[in-house]
Amino acid sequence: MVKITNITDRTLYRRTPRGSVLRWDAGETHDVESKRLIEELKISNGFKITTGVNKKDVGAGVKTGVRRPKSDSKLTKPKKEVKSKLQKKIDKALKKPKGLKKSKRAD
Repeated sequence: MVKITNITDRTLYRRTPRGSVLRWDAGETHDVESKRLIEELKISNGFKITTGVNKKDVGAGVKTGVRRPKSDSKLTKPKKEVKSKLQKKIDKALKKPKGLKKSKRAD
């Protein structure tokens, strides 16, 4: 596979061996596999042919699978704890009574 770039300032068209037409806008790059088309484009002087990856093209690229940061304007609410009926009964039974105990003696 070869990368071919249109180095002219106008749009150029070339036909592939399968019959489809490739359109290169000014400065646009296409990946081409056809040997016949590559040989034809080597002869013309409107195209720049590069093979492999150049050092200037190497980079981090687009990050994938990264979560977007939360916006600062919207704060998150803390989740309320949901207790079952059984847990509520257990908590009520373990709860200490409030206040002073009244004596049962009658004076």
